Amino acid sequence: MKLVLDAMGGDFAPAETVAGAVQYAREGNHTVILVGDKTAIRQELEKYDTAGLDLPIVHAPDAVAMDEQPAMAVRRKKNNPMVVGMKLVRDGHADAFCSVGNTGAVLTAGHMVFRRMRGVYRSVLTVAFPNAKGFHVCGDVGANTDCKPEWLVQWAHMLAIYAKPLLDIQEPRVAFLANGEEVGKGNQLIKTAQVLMAQRNHLNYIGVVEPKEMMAGQADVVVTDGFTGNMIVKQSEAVANFIFQTLKEELMARSRSKIGAALARPAFQSSLDRLTNKEHGAGLLLGLNGLVTVAHGRSKRESIYYALKTTGRLVEADVLEETRHKIETLLHLQASLQEKAS
Repeated sequence: MKLVLDAMGGDFAPAETVAGAVQYAREGNHTVILVGDKTAIRQELEKYDTAGLDLPIVHAPDAVAMDEQPAMAVRRKKNNPMVVGMKLVRDGHADAFCSVGNTGAVLTAGHMVFRRMRGVYRSVLTVAFPNAKGFHVCGDVGANTDCKPEWLVQWAHMLAIYAKPLLDIQEPRVAFLANGEEVGKGNQLIKTAQVLMAQRNHLNYIGVVEPKEMMAGQADVVVTDGFTGNMIVKQSEAVANFIFQTLKEELMARSRSKIGAALARPAFQSSLDRLTNKEHGAGLLLGLNGLVTVAHGRSKRESIYYALKTTGRLVEADVLEETRHKIETLLHLQASLQEKAS
């Protein structure tokens, strides 16, 4: 398997991206193509024993900074690692592309290089999100802020395909996110999506869930618009960090509680890892003619290792072809419904 990594993406590149790539290549004997400034990448590789590892470098000097306007930067900087790396996948030199860089730039580059699958209304950005029972797949989490009901229905089918290999579930439970758990809850977007789903449902569809049911793990796939999904992800991260920071301050405020804090440190670290979703940290941009994953810009080497591992798992599960087949089935169903209506 050959994966492409944007070696210059994220807040800690190239030191952490290269370290994560070395760890992944060493463990699985996989090829990781490092795309970015060749001099900087080589300097980082020299810090490790890479004998026997397949870590080729492809030079791409025009890095896109995390604070740049993404669409403009990607189009202006033709030799940026995202475009160069994705073209390697498009042209058959690698199986998938992974980045921890500017999410907007990844989205722009993905649409430029791969284009959408035939019949896909909009590509959807999705992540594995922690809940009380483990994880669920949530999307859209930021690619599309203003959506149409038919997009959400299509995403529900696409995300169910993604959830199977990621969560190891054969019939994932699919739900729309709403402000209540009763049928008919939600804004007009969600209400209309529910009606459309009833007409085109070939899923284990369970209706709507509100945030407390979502966090209780009552659905395996939760579908919403990109504005709401992005707010959920960011709010959850902020709340988790706030709780842990508050606990840390209170535990360290008194001598007696410091002893308990020291004893509980492993449990606190495990809880933080679970809430920050380290092992499923790479989101998938689903609906393109190429497999593209994107992880958090603050990712360090261990998270980058897991991002590559998740990307490899999706390649092995042939998620793109499964999605393409599902979209074709939905198109045939839609045409059949329109023919009957006429």
